[in-house]
Amino acid sequence: MVYSLATARRWCTESESALVALSFAGKEVAWTPAQLKLKIERTRRLRAKNQDRARQLKLANRASTGAKAGRQFTAIAVAEKKARLFDETLARFVAKLERLNAARRVAELKAAVKAALVRKRTAPAKGPKAGGPKAAAQPRARKAQGGPAAAVQLKRKLRAAHVRARNARHQAKRDSRRG
Repeated sequence: MVYSLATARRWCTESESALVALSFAGKEVAWTPAQLKLKIERTRRLRAKNQDRARQLKLANRASTGAKAGRQFTAIAVAEKKARLFDETLARFVAKLERLNAARRVAELKAAVKAALVRKRTAPAKGPKAGGPKAAAQPRARKAQGGPAAAVQLKRKLRAAHVRARNARHQAKRDSRRG
């Protein structure tokens, strides 16, 4: 279940609801990885705090009533809902960090490919002249020495980033169904 900002404002303090609102922020906010990591850390602490609070309230309720399944107090329900709210907020921040890291990796790979192409174009021609019998054997030798070409590596890394992001989304869906 996805909680709204109005729900967050009703249950949370101002600073907590501001954190939840920031998780919904779109492209208008330019995040750095360090900023996102701080927000992820704070969200984890708030989630753990509310999970512990709900657990403590349940134990106190059981101790006071003597029954394993005592009455459900409002404070327990609110603490559990806040824990789920911060869990969803955490998932949004982690997804943003994943996207930011993937975009940076793609930019680095593109820059590496561009630099490699520049080096290749500026390198002096070595070996036999074009059209000779050994000219056809050169690409095979380069492939055996250096592994796959940079474009192939870029494509593989992009695919891996896509799969990681998809798996993270599916895990977030599964986690949201549990609560």
